[in-house]
Amino acid sequence: MATKTQTKPHAENEYGRYFVPAGLEDRPASKAVLAGNVYEADTIKFMRAHAGDGDIIHAGTFFGDFLPGLSSAMAKGAKVWAFEPNPDSYAAAKKTVSLNKLKNIDLQNVALSNVAGNLLFKSRDGDGNSIGGISHIVDEPGEGVHEVSADLLDYIVPRDRHVSILQLDVEDHEKHALRGAFHLIQRCRPILILEYLSNERWLQRTFRGMGYEQRGKIHSNWVYATPDTETVI
Repeated sequence: MATKTQTKPHAENEYGRYFVPAGLEDRPASKAVLAGNVYEADTIKFMRAHAGDGDIIHAGTFFGDFLPGLSSAMAKGAKVWAFEPNPDSYAAAKKTVSLNKLKNIDLQNVALSNVAGNLLFKSRDGDGNSIGGISHIVDEPGEGVHEVSADLLDYIVPRDRHVSILQLDVEDHEKHALRGAFHLIQRCRPILILEYLSNERWLQRTFRGMGYEQRGKIHSNWVYATPDTETVI
């Protein structure tokens, strides 16, 4: 039986207010917003500055700590596509969206991959406690592992949408998610912000002829762009 997601009263910083899942107050993002600060402030500032008139894809939403900051920077008609496969984190992110009355967020309870269907996902430790933002895709069943829905960005995002930034914090599942966005990336040439992928040669081989190059690092995130895209880090 599904359990009701517990949340703390909202936290607040310069961008908005947040619901933090109970029991995860010691996670870095939770601690930052509970103290009135912005988690990964430079990453959010970079995304706000480089969104232009396009959409942002933000995967690994946790409780929505990026969402108010991204939402307020979007151009008219643009939106944030947000993805969080952990059901508890997704429920908290929905409350963050509601609390801030964000109208340009498309939040989905799905894992991004190169296959559509179900994947095994570890979201709890051996004692049954939620592990929040470090939940991740696994290969084998086990304690704290359950199935989640997975899909490809090429299937989710309509072809008439222009994407300026694709940001992935998906706990080492980046290559799968990028393969599932092959046509979107070919079409839009977005800036890529990837926490677990520092392999420029893999990107250049996978997206041959596009010239993706590493532009620098913000917090723990590697930033890549094509030669015709200006970035300021």
